[in-house]
Amino acid sequence: MSFPRLITFALLTSSLLVGCASTATRLPNISERALRAESIVQENTALATQTDYSARLLRVGRQILHANAGLCPKTRRDIGVVIHTEENYPRELRIAARRELGATDTPSVFLVAPNSPAARAGIKSGDVFLIDGNPVGPDSLQEALEAPTVPLTIQRAAREMTLSVTPNTICRSRLRLRPSSAINAFANGRNITVTTGMMDFTESDDELALILGHELAHNTMGHIRKVVGNLILSGFATRYTRPFELESDYVGLYYMVRAGFNPDDVEAFWRRLADVDPRSVNRAKTHPTFPARYLRIAAAREEVLAKQAAGEPLVPNYKDDADE
Repeated sequence: MSFPRLITFALLTSSLLVGCASTATRLPNISERALRAESIVQENTALATQTDYSARLLRVGRQILHANAGLCPKTRRDIGVVIHTEENYPRELRIAARRELGATDTPSVFLVAPNSPAARAGIKSGDVFLIDGNPVGPDSLQEALEAPTVPLTIQRAAREMTLSVTPNTICRSRLRLRPSSAINAFANGRNITVTTGMMDFTESDDELALILGHELAHNTMGHIRKVVGNLILSGFATRYTRPFELESDYVGLYYMVRAGFNPDDVEAFWRRLADVDPRSVNRAKTHPTFPARYLRIAAAREEVLAKQAAGEPLVPNYKDDADE
């Protein structure tokens, strides 16, 4: 930029800054002390909500994963704990997580699922798992759970103790909570992620179980691989993804009932969702329309209830070679 142009640019920039609009009223003053106190209140509320959502996701999700291990092609050993460190929290909330949740840079037990092997063994929030005297996170703990009965050393405060724990076999999918106001849940073949918006929108554990069963079905039925293949072969025609959504609704309903959840009226979830996303009532893109999902889930429930009444195994009706 030439020197005259540089001067002109600087003058224009200065005039714009001088001319920036300002407020027309005198705003009330607030003290730094009051601002900090209110920040702590909101931090604590946010963390308490996240903790409640995480505990509910663990409780309902683990029940789904455990009850359907026999139908999952890939499984893992599990004792029913969530381990955390301060880095699991947004940077802005890490000080609050230390203060309110006891999170540090050392991995420790955050949550223990009810009626899980960990709960029965007496493992508590705040316990630290030790291997060769060193604190370990979830990956190292998972490796240690491969034995049928696992002697686990934990540190509780200044005391070390060894507990005998018998892990459960559950579906391999891992549960993830994502802070987001979007009403959404999704699977990637290995994980099931649920937003805080979805956790808030589901009115019962039965509805949450319906959603988790749906996402688990995406993983167990190999939908991610099939969807990618169909999109490539079809030139990204999204209509070829919709059948997999319907199949996940169908298989997912079996998963939730097998886990002991009540399917009565759970399809009403889609009517409520239509209130906040009316475009999907009559528009199908990557997913079927809400009315189609509502009716098919209701029909699947009748199929499941009929099998229950007849004493038949609660297994989805898979295609045979003649159907192909």
